[in-house]
Amino acid sequence: MPIFAKYLRFIMENLKIALLKQDIYQDLYVCPVSEKSAANILFSSMMRVGPIGLMSDLNADFYIVKEEPAPETQIYKKVIPHIVKMLPLLKTRPLNQVPGYERWKVGTTHANGDFAVDCHDVDWGQYDVVISINVSLPTDVVMKYPQTLFAYMIGEANMATKKARFGYDITLNQMARGIVADGLGEVDFPYTFVGADTLERIIRSVVQRPSKRNGVHVEVNSVAKNRDKVPPQFLPIQEAGYEIHLHQGLISDNLTSIYDSKYFVKIGGRPIRGNSVAEAVSLGTLAIMNRSEVTHGELIIDECNVGSAEEVLTLLKRLDADDELYNRLLEKQRAVLQRLFFEAPIESLRRCVEAKRKAAPKRYTPWNRMSDRLFLFYRDVYNFLKKVKRLVLSHK
Repeated sequence: MPIFAKYLRFIMENLKIALLKQDIYQDLYVCPVSEKSAANILFSSMMRVGPIGLMSDLNADFYIVKEEPAPETQIYKKVIPHIVKMLPLLKTRPLNQVPGYERWKVGTTHANGDFAVDCHDVDWGQYDVVISINVSLPTDVVMKYPQTLFAYMIGEANMATKKARFGYDITLNQMARGIVADGLGEVDFPYTFVGADTLERIIRSVVQRPSKRNGVHVEVNSVAKNRDKVPPQFLPIQEAGYEIHLHQGLISDNLTSIYDSKYFVKIGGRPIRGNSVAEAVSLGTLAIMNRSEVTHGELIIDECNVGSAEEVLTLLKRLDADDELYNRLLEKQRAVLQRLFFEAPIESLRRCVEAKRKAAPKRYTPWNRMSDRLFLFYRDVYNFLKKVKRLVLSHK
């Protein structure tokens, strides 16, 4: 193993990390901090895979914390304002018992509140890094632990990504460009934090067999409606003899389906961030699509950057005829994932921990507080104007 790789593994294994969300958050895992099985944590997710690599590969602790009344911890109301009224129900109900979400398939019968703890009762000083989805900890708690690096990641990556606020040290912007932080502030860190084979190892441990490596899994955003039918643009591929696998509602079923597929393909549909692409590659499935339709376009290597059904089918036939080429492209794609979605983000956290501990103790001044309150007020005005605009357009 190269010296740098040994060094990187050392720092990864020795960073003690906590990941946390509030009991009103509509995504990620629903389990107690005592749960240490990566598969159990992952399959309890309400929607997405999320940063499961923190727990699977780095032995991080996952917490659900009770909602706090401080203004900064209420920022979730400004992220997706149109669903705010339903979020408190998640304290006492699983997602599929919330009005409007009855058809969702979730891998747990528990509510967030079943496992929520009071954030004041946790010694956050035992961690090198604490990563909050949205702003789960109030400023007064953050300021009590000057040696711990506090980060927040806004769930929808639509605000508060350019400057760390509320006494936190860094803001995680959900990007994965390979940029390693050289100080505190904005940091590249993807929502789907996984390594080259993180998800493959988890699924294999559950199904106890290798991948079937058969057929094409359709990226769900290739089609807006009728997601239980093969999209028209995939019919030429199906007619050519390829088995088509569609998105599954239950996260464990969907990940197993991708794990067993040979290809993960998007043709048409809306642009995507690319978390699903990271999942597919980590599962050992080659991702093929138009790079320009993916925010995380770095994962779509040149050889797999195709758009039309005809181009996709031509590439599939070429790869089926050349196993060595297929394996070479998959390893190339997985190397990109490992570097951008795992190694660079962790190196950034390490550097940020060092930067904080070398700097003078941080202060949260009255000016900081005023600036943060003005920011929250601005978001309220912004959301109000968006609502007015929608109403005006709906009456035209």
